[in-house]
Amino acid sequence: MSTLHIFSKTLNNYCANQLGNLIRPTDKVLLLGDACFSKKQFKQFSGSLLLLAQDITVRAITLSDNDTAISYEEFVALTLSTNQSITW
Repeated sequence: MSTLHIFSKTLNNYCANQLGNLIRPTDKVLLLGDACFSKKQFKQFSGSLLLLAQDITVRAITLSDNDTAISYEEFVALTLSTNQSITW
């Protein structure tokens, strides 16, 4: 069972210790909006870190080799393929 965790704010808006206990290795983490600015910090929680392509383009964020950008269509498919989603 996997969970999709959706973040829209930078990591300093959340309790990192709490997130570390709630996000399992099989979960996926999707960054939207300003959360994309904290992509390096969010990587500590998931090997499956995703960023919404439109949001990284609008914010002129450069992707690293390990980063994965997805479209809105892929976002919808992702929500359907996970057991549950949590928007933080």
